[in-house]
Amino acid sequence: MKAVDVHVHPPPNPALRPSAVADNADQTRQMRQYFRRSEPDLETPEQYVELYEKHDIVGVLLPSDTRQPGDTESPDPNDWVAEIVRRAPTRWIPFCSVNPNRGEQAIRDLERAAGEFDAKGIKLLPTGMNFFANESQYYPLWDRAQELGLTILTHSGHNGVGSGLPGGGGRKQWYSNPIWWDDVAADFPELKIILAHPAWPWVEEQISMLVHKANVFMDISGWSPWYFPQELIREMQTRLQNKVLFGSDFQALHLERWLRDFQDLDISDEVRGKIFLENARRVLSTVDWSRYE
Repeated sequence: MKAVDVHVHPPPNPALRPSAVADNADQTRQMRQYFRRSEPDLETPEQYVELYEKHDIVGVLLPSDTRQPGDTESPDPNDWVAEIVRRAPTRWIPFCSVNPNRGEQAIRDLERAAGEFDAKGIKLLPTGMNFFANESQYYPLWDRAQELGLTILTHSGHNGVGSGLPGGGGRKQWYSNPIWWDDVAADFPELKIILAHPAWPWVEEQISMLVHKANVFMDISGWSPWYFPQELIREMQTRLQNKVLFGSDFQALHLERWLRDFQDLDISDEVRGKIFLENARRVLSTVDWSRYE
């Protein structure tokens, strides 16, 4: 195992209804344009495994549950991730996703994922789920996540989904300001929180949180390293070298492009080792790493 990619989106779920498949196809086209991506999409778990085995990388699979309260017809995206992990248990680490607006149902979904397929964390998308993390109505969910020893990985910063569309496709970016998670990190000091992506235009707030809160980390997915803000590169090499985790955002951004572009950064070999492997092993401390070696 040369690296851990903490930000991998699963391939298309065959259980989706036709309307959801069409919506996903529209989003894929928009994201391909936003990221200027020319590589062909991978459609099956087997194709994913082949790519990640080629690079000897273990991936954290991140579903996204945007089901609204009362939705009993849409398939649970966590079940698809569980199936993919079952097929290749030494290649993937499962996370689950719950929509905090589902209230008690979200807590039950979380408990089922942790119990039935040993999910190690929760993927959240505030701009797709429309919530501010520091509102008290969501605190029972964060409390249960802390009790279960789960890590939260949450989108932060600019949203690629909807970029360039009228009204941004209805996405409201204020939800993804990372500062809302500062309250959560303070109130749940045993809860590990990974802020996904360089959180532009709030990168300085993000850096402050990583320096201030021992339980807050970030992944550097979703951006080509060529475009990382200079203040982030400087901090990665110094104060944040133990707080930054490799993530690609595959396949929104292709894994091989991310790896190729990262080679050009002025980062020492010691820090590269931390970013690619050591920090993930430490942050995701409930993972049985012997399974992947």
